[in-house]
Amino acid sequence: MADPLAPLRQEKLRIDKLENVLVPPNTERTLCARNGPGVVVSLWMALGGGNAPALDGRLRVYYDGAPTPAIDIDMGTLLATHWGAGSANTSHSCTHLHVEINSGNYLTAFLSTYPMPFGASIRIAYFNIDAGQTASIYSMATYSLTASDEANGRRLRCQGARYVDQRVTRAAASTTTLAQITGGPGSIVHHSYIAGVGATNLSWLERNFSVTVDGEPTAQIVATGTEDWFDSGWYFNGRRDYDTSVHSYVGTDRPAGNVNVVGMATDLWSKWGGIPFTSSAVVRSLPEPACTTGDTLCWCVLYYQ
Repeated sequence: MADPLAPLRQEKLRIDKLENVLVPPNTERTLCARNGPGVVVSLWMALGGGNAPALDGRLRVYYDGAPTPAIDIDMGTLLATHWGAGSANTSHSCTHLHVEINSGNYLTAFLSTYPMPFGASIRIAYFNIDAGQTASIYSMATYSLTASDEANGRRLRCQGARYVDQRVTRAAASTTTLAQITGGPGSIVHHSYIAGVGATNLSWLERNFSVTVDGEPTAQIVATGTEDWFDSGWYFNGRRDYDTSVHSYVGTDRPAGNVNVVGMATDLWSKWGGIPFTSSAVVRSLPEPACTTGDTLCWCVLYYQ
């Protein structure tokens, strides 16, 4: 008879935690720093202190002593909580990411269970931008140590555009490259996207996403529309913040002055087992005749490589 408990984790779990730590502006604070090999199996955080710490404060992940982070993305883009795309009285979840934000005071909490395997070392940090607000943070990074690098060198990485310093403004007819990954193999596992800032209507949601892998001449994946990519449809049927499926969520709070903004996130790992590539992958947002407005946007693509 097979052991019914066989799927349970065997390695000992440990937690690095911070409780009510203040992080001044323009300051990075380490959340977890460990020598490996091992894997961070989850990261939970609670953020307070205002809109800058909760939305524009950044998650940074460094591997093996590298001076440049493999992940350096703002919370509002990673969690799809910018521009009122959040919740005052509820929360959003996709399989590997749970988020809640009070859009009145910007108190934010999230749990990510995208594993972060590491070899020689890992350092996870929170960076508070220089915007005059002091962050109040709580965090728990849960990890285990292993005898060898069980991920065979694969690491969780990020490409994207942070809202405060990297946002992109496009015309209605523009093609936007969201990720251009080389040097595989790997797999794309998460996509979050906030767009429609400054749009004159919701037709920017007509844009299709495309994914081309390994240099093939045509895209293997082309969505039927932006909201469809995130498991919704019909411009959300007038809904506000809600989970569109177990894999995705959207936030459509229609903030004053930017009523056409939508934030969305989808877990491509749970939905499809990731989008694998051998040597390269390119993710794009495409123009379409039905799209009649330009807008400003930011986004995050997480992938293993």
